[in-house]
Amino acid sequence: MLNLLLDFLPFQKGGGVGGAASFTKTITDEVLRQCGDTTKLFAIYDSTLPVGRQYDYMEMAERNQITLLDIASKPLAELIRQHAIDTFFIAIGQQYAGYDLTGISCRTIMFIHDIFDVESSDNRIDLAITDQHGESRWQRFKRITNLLTGRWEKRKQRVYGRIMPLFTAPNTLAYTVSDYTANALKYYFPDIAKDIHVCYSPLKENSRLAEVENPQLATLINSGKPYLLMIAANRVYKNAAILTKVFRRLQAEHPELHLLTLKYGKRISDRHIDISYLSDSDLEHAYKHAHALVFGSFFEGFGYPPIEAARYSTPTVASNVTSIPEILGDAGIYFSPFYPAGLYQALNQVLADRNCRADAISRRYQEICERQQRDLNELVSVILNKE
Repeated sequence: MLNLLLDFLPFQKGGGVGGAASFTKTITDEVLRQCGDTTKLFAIYDSTLPVGRQYDYMEMAERNQITLLDIASKPLAELIRQHAIDTFFIAIGQQYAGYDLTGISCRTIMFIHDIFDVESSDNRIDLAITDQHGESRWQRFKRITNLLTGRWEKRKQRVYGRIMPLFTAPNTLAYTVSDYTANALKYYFPDIAKDIHVCYSPLKENSRLAEVENPQLATLINSGKPYLLMIAANRVYKNAAILTKVFRRLQAEHPELHLLTLKYGKRISDRHIDISYLSDSDLEHAYKHAHALVFGSFFEGFGYPPIEAARYSTPTVASNVTSIPEILGDAGIYFSPFYPAGLYQALNQVLADRNCRADAISRRYQEICERQQRDLNELVSVILNKE
């Protein structure tokens, strides 16, 4: 009998919405499909946090006979000893920085997806980022002050000082989601003396319903007007500022063009639609009908949206930094995230011909899907100790 401890914190942290929750859900579902009767399942959660909006982990636990262990009640090492845990799977390493990770001696599989906080502290990118629409002057002042006063550096030392001892421990299999992040980890943490396994983030299952649920999205799609799509626009490092700036120019040249953002929080024109939340199904509809996805991030550990858009042959206009070119390959239309004129040029290319990368998108989507499935199968075999 294998006593396996799963990670349900991503279903709670940050509202439980986004790539971290999708990543964890896809792996959990595959573990549940393959585990069989010889595996007893447990899962970590935090009773002080809300259930989360995207997935109901309590219902999931009840349906699959998973015993929930409250990380807020006892130290992790004590919970692991009490329930004789053989293997502990950690989906998002940084989410454990606020907990006591000492004394964990069981076999552990731990992911660190990206280290953008380490990189941003080093390259001082906060000095160059501004978003006059999505961020207040006070928010920008606070970001810059945190950088210049060394608060980001202290936070980096605190977070990674807590999680890196477990990530580098002999009993831990260290994982990340791209070659870029593996190399970034080696660069910034030269004391890592073991292999870092790369497992591409698995693509979640297509859950698109026939009807669009959100009325704003339904109206936009039914209008047949072209629109640019941006996900998680409220996160300053996703770089919504460059898109809103360039869109102001483009809408004068393309009278029918609209902009659809998720979570930006403000509208910049009457042809800008901002929606606070879309279900998984509606997000699939948004990808399918978009003229292009704009993915201008300054940092990405992997980056789901371009691959999710490629499922529908929707092109991605993407920044040319970190892991993005590795994942998207020749299917992307690239620009520097610092140059509005570069984004303007890239968007004009796709507005002139939406199918300009059609063959490359189809080919890259197939390549990535095959890699994702292969990596997922190998990871689950490791989690279930089949190897």
